[in-house]
Amino acid sequence: MRYLSVTLLSVLLFAQSCSYNQQPKTVVIDNQFSMLVPSFMKEDKEVRPGSPFQYANRFRNLYSTVFFDKKDAVKLPVEQYYNSQIQIIKNVLEKPMVTDSAGITIDGQHAIHTEVFGKMQGEYIYYSHLLIEAPDKYYQVCVWTRGEDRKLKYAKDIEGLLYSFKLVK
Repeated sequence: MRYLSVTLLSVLLFAQSCSYNQQPKTVVIDNQFSMLVPSFMKEDKEVRPGSPFQYANRFRNLYSTVFFDKKDAVKLPVEQYYNSQIQIIKNVLEKPMVTDSAGITIDGQHAIHTEVFGKMQGEYIYYSHLLIEAPDKYYQVCVWTRGEDRKLKYAKDIEGLLYSFKLVK
């Protein structure tokens, strides 16, 4: 009986340690921008090396990154820059499909939200991309997962990440 009690207590403590606080946390990056990150995602410097914002939960197969290019270095209008970035995503997928694309406003800035999916190494990848045109930079917020079931299960978390982007003023 004592062995059963100890085992049950151990299982309960393990389960509690695996649970996540449901409140997202605000992360400020280089005093440039902030994002709300779900509690189950942790900083992961291997998502896109060199990117200032890299968060993941490898168990849930959910990944996010933010990176930027300076407008004066790119020298492209927003539409051309957007098309070039979406083409990069499409080039790494088998039979890519752009399923949604819409112009929106994020934190007072012009933005374009796009969803792309296709196969990579035989597995479906669902990719949400948000291009934000700031006064001097193009920011890209990217969130992706494997499998349609995960895309649906984490839809609120994906939207929360994408739309929480705010420039630090």
